[in-house]
Amino acid sequence: MRAGKTVLLMFLLPAFAVLVFSFGIGLLSLQSLKSQYLINSDIQASDLLTLHQESTFKRDISELHQRVSDTLDAARKGALSDIGLYRMHAKLVDDLAEIEEQVEVLANSNLLHEVNHDSVQGLRKSFTEYRGLVIMATEIAAIDPSTANTFFIEAQSSFNQFSIFSGRIAMLLTERTMQREKEARQRHEESFVQIFVFSLLGATLIFVAVLIIAIRISGHVRDIADALSELSYNSQSDIRLPKMERLQANSSGEFGRIANVILGFRDDMVRRIKAEEENHRLIFYDALTELPNRCFLQEQLQYAVGTGSRVNNFHALLWLDLDRFKVINDVRGHQAGDDLLIQVAERLRQMLREGDLLARVGGDEFAIFFELPQKQQSDAAKEAERIALRICAGLSREYFVDGHGHFMSASMGIVLFSDRHIGVETLLSQAEIAKYQAKDTGPGTVSFYDPNIQAEINRVAELESQLRSALDLEQLILHYQLQFDEKSKPVGAEILMRWQHPEKGLISPLDFIPLAEESGLIVPIGKWVIESACNLLSKWQFNPQLRHLQLAVNVSAKQFRQNNFVEMVLSIIEQTGAPANKLKLELTESILLENVEQAIRKMKALRDEGITFAMDDFGTGYSSLQYLKRLPLDQIKIDQSFVRDIVDDPEDTVIIQTIIAMGQALSIEVIAEGVETEEQLNLLSAYGCQRYQGYLFTKPVSLSECLALVKRFLN
Repeated sequence: MRAGKTVLLMFLLPAFAVLVFSFGIGLLSLQSLKSQYLINSDIQASDLLTLHQESTFKRDISELHQRVSDTLDAARKGALSDIGLYRMHAKLVDDLAEIEEQVEVLANSNLLHEVNHDSVQGLRKSFTEYRGLVIMATEIAAIDPSTANTFFIEAQSSFNQFSIFSGRIAMLLTERTMQREKEARQRHEESFVQIFVFSLLGATLIFVAVLIIAIRISGHVRDIADALSELSYNSQSDIRLPKMERLQANSSGEFGRIANVILGFRDDMVRRIKAEEENHRLIFYDALTELPNRCFLQEQLQYAVGTGSRVNNFHALLWLDLDRFKVINDVRGHQAGDDLLIQVAERLRQMLREGDLLARVGGDEFAIFFELPQKQQSDAAKEAERIALRICAGLSREYFVDGHGHFMSASMGIVLFSDRHIGVETLLSQAEIAKYQAKDTGPGTVSFYDPNIQAEINRVAELESQLRSALDLEQLILHYQLQFDEKSKPVGAEILMRWQHPEKGLISPLDFIPLAEESGLIVPIGKWVIESACNLLSKWQFNPQLRHLQLAVNVSAKQFRQNNFVEMVLSIIEQTGAPANKLKLELTESILLENVEQAIRKMKALRDEGITFAMDDFGTGYSSLQYLKRLPLDQIKIDQSFVRDIVDDPEDTVIIQTIIAMGQALSIEVIAEGVETEEQLNLLSAYGCQRYQGYLFTKPVSLSECLALVKRFLN
């Protein structure tokens, strides 16, 4: 059978089998249900007829009994003639005969026989007595109404008796009818269940039969589809199709021929892929180290140059040259040199991150290319230098070749770029020039091609080195900017740090604070600032003019994250004897929201001792009211960027009003920093701001100048 006909049969056979089975089951079900329905209908019709006869009997006997009563009553009153009484008597006799036939029919019904035979006999007996008494009463009614009335009273007793039997029979008939209907419904349900079970068994048998027939054919079709899918999406040279190989060996029909064609196509495809891979390896990979070569690097650089400006990311190209490699090559031979290059390549692979490109671009030269996440050139340059120094340090080690140890180092040039208009060859040339600059400086050194970047790197490195000794040399000084209440009276001061460099003069915190954060020097520097503040507060508590002043100290993220931060602050408070409620620690939103639960624990521990907290630069971050109400804050500072444009920018006005409203709602004091004009002060006051800080009042000044200003403002 051909494969096409086999596949067609696979779909038609189950459909035909299900159709025949469904028709047979449907016909059988209809016949069975019809037979059951006819039986149940006949039983129900018979039962309804019996109930109808019983109700007819009760109606007719009641009417007859009333007529007898009316007749006897008329006879007593003399309202009927003798002829009228005899006619009435004859009519009653005939009616009693008809009712007696009804009783016999009712007594002989199947339903009454099933219900209660004794009740039927009692009904017959009481009706016979009633009939005789009624006939006797109506016969002598014209002659002796009193005697007739006596018979009627006895007839009344019989009437009551068979009425009781009749009521009991009616109730039993109704119950039996309902029971028979329930039994009929149960038989109907049992028939339905039997049909369902039979249908389910039949369907299962057919399904198994169809499944057995279809599994073999559909399995072959599925294997063929999987093989075609594997050939479509697999570009590897090692393509295995074991199912097609088994199908080719075990089938001699159409499926075997299809498997043979697929395997032949597979073999041709594998030969082509291997040829392409070999060609690609020869063109783009180094035969010795199996690293990408210069051609591969050029392609990747071309792509990066084309996309660099669109994403505004910096890329770094590092050109690495082994120091004194020629000596090993000359002394130990080229094979030893090759072994050393293989070890160096493996070492470089281990040190690089996923996504970094490592290439061998010459005899003992390697290139490393990677993307940098930093957006600022200075930050990207620092990161590139850090990576280069780490690689140089990792390569500086002893390598063993032919049982001899050789210490190797490397010099490295760096090119930093983000311009897509720069050429690839230009980048390679610049990286090589930077490498020569590094080698001229000395073994194991790193150099940037751009002299400005190198100068900036050197400047930052020198500044960091000098900053490490600035604290010991007392070059760091503190300035104080007063803070005022709504009556323009000083209530405290913020401590601001400056670096008085002996050669460069006064260095801005914007230049050295980030450097201190990055190097970790901010921790000892921050501790020194807190100690200085507490020493001042300890002295001021004995001065009536100064004891009310608070000192605000900015706390850095790295300092606040120290595990012993709380213990350090409390220890300084205890040692200096400073009043804790006069020390205010200013934290930024980013510090507090970095780990909210930990920040809350630390703040509460310090706040329990009286230390207060302010959130600095509020509004510039992402704090929400949900976090704000949980933080144990005493004050929030409106950032000066909002205050600066409060007069002209409606958006800043709305932000400031919102911050003040939030502070009032949470009972947190609000202070505005950067207040420089009377107009700004008036608007802030109108909005409900309570504290102020800025050049309108005073600039940051030395301690002596600050104390002089306090005395002046208080007088």
